[in-house]
Amino acid sequence: MMEQMISEISHLITPAGFFALVNVILIDIVMSGDNAIVIGLAVKDLKGKKRKQTIVLGIMMATIMRIMFASIAVLLLKTIGLKFAGGLLLLYVVWKFYKELRTQNEQECEGHQMKQATSMAGAIWLIMVADFSMSLDNVLAVAGAAKESLLILGIGLVFSIALMALASNFIAGKMEKYPLIQWVGLLIILFVAIEMLLTGGKELDERLLHVNILPAASIILGSLGYFLHYKYVQPAEDEKIAAWFAANWRGIFIANVLLLLSLCFFGDKVKNFMLHHPPALYFILAIVMFTIIEIIATFRAGRKSKNNCGK
Repeated sequence: MMEQMISEISHLITPAGFFALVNVILIDIVMSGDNAIVIGLAVKDLKGKKRKQTIVLGIMMATIMRIMFASIAVLLLKTIGLKFAGGLLLLYVVWKFYKELRTQNEQECEGHQMKQATSMAGAIWLIMVADFSMSLDNVLAVAGAAKESLLILGIGLVFSIALMALASNFIAGKMEKYPLIQWVGLLIILFVAIEMLLTGGKELDERLLHVNILPAASIILGSLGYFLHYKYVQPAEDEKIAAWFAANWRGIFIANVLLLLSLCFFGDKVKNFMLHHPPALYFILAIVMFTIIEIIATFRAGRKSKNNCGK
């Protein structure tokens, strides 16, 4: 045991060991940042002691899962379809956060204490599901970079815990102060979910099914998203849409100008980038799909209200 520890330390001070440690830390910065965003989104409605307790529970769960996954990392790397399943779980988290953000104005009308109690239980559940997916993704990414060094894995784990502890409460406070950041956090989690689904789908295609399942999966997930939105999310009111555009028209105008200029001057580069980076392409398609669903729901609600007025 002592000899193995000395060997691990000796490996760490070599160029190969040092660069492996740097790679692990860089991966942990990205992955732990995602975990911190999830925890921040989950606890944004909690105050004081309840928020801190939930953050501590979330970090503890992420730590336990990473230790558990790290101990069986070799087995996980050989398990086909695990990353695709993790992407589906993370997509479920995206849906729950999206539903909460879309309905939070209605929930504000309810009692504050009841809302906090419900949010704490819901926050813990969402953190558990997201931690399972993201800790799995983290270990699968770090296992290769660590070059089978348990010491490097351990240092990366300690670093990621410290990063989550520092970032989660800060992110939650900023999301409470600036609600628009909540949507940015949601988009980051959506991108991670899409990346996991694409990587897992490619693995299933190459090693098991030998058929590209992404088109069928996209249609199924899109149809499921439309059904869930129709059943559980109230369409936006025309007055709220108008107020949102009135408050954000400058940002929308600048974003459209930048998009137009980028397509005019860098159209070919943008096209090549999308073709070589499928997660970015599917990410944009997912945003377009949700926008279309919102528009359809709003038109349907407007037509329904007119019919009710006619009666």
